[in-house]
Amino acid sequence: LDFGKSFGEHWLLGYGKIGPPQWVGGSAAVIATALGTGYGHWLLDELPRLLTLRRGEAETLIAHAAQPFSRLALDQWGWTGPVLTAERGAHWQCEQLVVPSLVGTVIQPTRRGLDLIMEFTAPLQTGASALGERLYITRENARRRKITNEPELWSELQAVGFAKVRPEELTWPEQISAFRHAKVVVAPHGAGLANLAFCRPGTRVVELFNRSYLHGCFWRLAALQGLDYRPVVPASAEPLAQTAACNRLDITADIPQLRAALR
Repeated sequence: LDFGKSFGEHWLLGYGKIGPPQWVGGSAAVIATALGTGYGHWLLDELPRLLTLRRGEAETLIAHAAQPFSRLALDQWGWTGPVLTAERGAHWQCEQLVVPSLVGTVIQPTRRGLDLIMEFTAPLQTGASALGERLYITRENARRRKITNEPELWSELQAVGFAKVRPEELTWPEQISAFRHAKVVVAPHGAGLANLAFCRPGTRVVELFNRSYLHGCFWRLAALQGLDYRPVVPASAEPLAQTAACNRLDITADIPQLRAALR
């Protein structure tokens, strides 16, 4: 996918900078997916694709494997062969290419994909999380989609027992454990919410949006997991939309709506 674009506008169709291919002998499997360098797309798109690959089916892997979580997953899966890093402009000609089907995506998570993830991560699920049962997933260190009134929002949440969580500072097992033991999760729309895959049924999820970009991917994930999902959108006369160009806009938390969602 080229997110936010139609198939006819896909970047690859007009990309003129691809050089000659590098030869890859033997069998190679491509599990890399669009935006797989980021945690959310890696977890929900790329990891399930890896988990459908049969042992011994490939001698080389084409994947995103630069992050600690992706390296840990490959180690746990038992991969010891070479990994070619998927990046724009990379071009390979493979003697034999294995292309596992997508099991699901961030946009369309599936029951099968979530079951694969849960089964694979079971050994990584540790005991009770030190973060407690009420989590606020902050994007204060992110480059986009920050909360414009973060101090006010955090003051509200801290007063009722929430812990502030920066997922990028946690190990993958720590993220899994935090969401597995959470009873309430509050977060602006973002990759950290891919961890809803690990929540127990009934966990309440409050997702904060900008009115110009309402994406239902995590609502769908919450529905598949049996979570109590509650979106919060600022009150305004501005029409609701899912404008791809507004994906980077910051978010203002509607505090009165937040209070209602937490009751």
